[in-house]
Amino acid sequence: MTALMHAELVQSFQSLLAHHHHRLQVLFWHWGRGGAGSKFTFELVRAAQQAGEIDCYASAVADCELAGLIKSLEEPLPLCEIQTFKGNKATLTGKLAAFYGLTGLAQIGQQFMEFVARHQIDLVVCTMPAIWDVAVLAPIRTLNLPFLLVVHDPTPHPGDSYPFRHLSMRREIAAADGLITLSDHVKQQLMTRHAIAGDMIWTMPHGAFEFGAKRYRQLDRDRPVRLLFLGRIIAYKGLDLLLDAYRMLQAQGLNVALEVMGSGDIAPYAAQLAGLSGVTMTNHWVDEDDIGAALARNDIMVLPYREASQSGVAASAATAGMPMVVTPVGGLIEQVADGTTGVIAPSTCPNGIARAIRRLIDDHGLYARCSAGAIAYAEQELGWGPIAHRLVSIARDVVSRKLITDYE
Repeated sequence: MTALMHAELVQSFQSLLAHHHHRLQVLFWHWGRGGAGSKFTFELVRAAQQAGEIDCYASAVADCELAGLIKSLEEPLPLCEIQTFKGNKATLTGKLAAFYGLTGLAQIGQQFMEFVARHQIDLVVCTMPAIWDVAVLAPIRTLNLPFLLVVHDPTPHPGDSYPFRHLSMRREIAAADGLITLSDHVKQQLMTRHAIAGDMIWTMPHGAFEFGAKRYRQLDRDRPVRLLFLGRIIAYKGLDLLLDAYRMLQAQGLNVALEVMGSGDIAPYAAQLAGLSGVTMTNHWVDEDDIGAALARNDIMVLPYREASQSGVAASAATAGMPMVVTPVGGLIEQVADGTTGVIAPSTCPNGIARAIRRLIDDHGLYARCSAGAIAYAEQELGWGPIAHRLVSIARDVVSRKLITDYE
């Protein structure tokens, strides 16, 4: 078959799927226990359901965050709840429970595939990988079921890898019929590190999480400028770099304060925190109300990361109209327009971060423009409705390509 004939066949199948005889039945799954993956999945499924172009189904871990969110939808959504383990994976007891939970992979796979068969699913979409996904990779392949995978991170971040996680992620990427990335940076990594063909990878933006803090901002000269570090405290996110930059700003006589909010081990930062004034620490898992309040009371979001695929924190800051300072790494430079929605630091060193923060503090006009620019960017680019339409188009493309492959 010539390339032209192949392209014409793909177009014919896409037209058939999009307009005529078949409405796609799409199952979205994420088997994490909570956090950004659950919220990302919920927003995507809700928007896809509201778009009305496909019939949506979901699978989540029983009694965990995503399952509760799916059940809260106004329109009922068929839900496949699976059991993994109970406990906190950060503790030894939780780790043992998770390890023992792997003995139930066969049961998870059987339950999932029975749900697929019962609802005549046309396409399965994993919205964020988890180690439990290995339970269904072989059955999906056996049934020749089209499989679309959203890849947030092509490899685990330093300090963020669990046993077998890297291996299971590689297997999942290799098993997918199509991959979605949330930044061009990740797409390039998949092409170079995993040897994935570019035409198997689609890119769409990370949608904005709204926490009720949207407003056009200006700096108040009568109080300290409040910096915010939000998210898990883990080595690659560079809290140590920010603390050094903060110390520099204070030494330069700037009236600044810093709030650090997120779960994680703060022991490695004790020496840096000692003697620093104006630092507020919230060192535990925070809920949406806490995040919304933090976005409302602070002025500048700082992402001092050593590496990054993309960031849901950046999307949330934009939605709230909060100018950002980010390091020039990974997908962050795709999420921030320097001088328009925030400032990209000239380097990842503390001095570069301090200089970028100072740009916003010293130029109140720049700060106000970045606040307005962030809101405009979020409204025009990060809405879940357009993202869901993009996903539906990708889904039809993946299914039509699978049909062509079978036809050939």
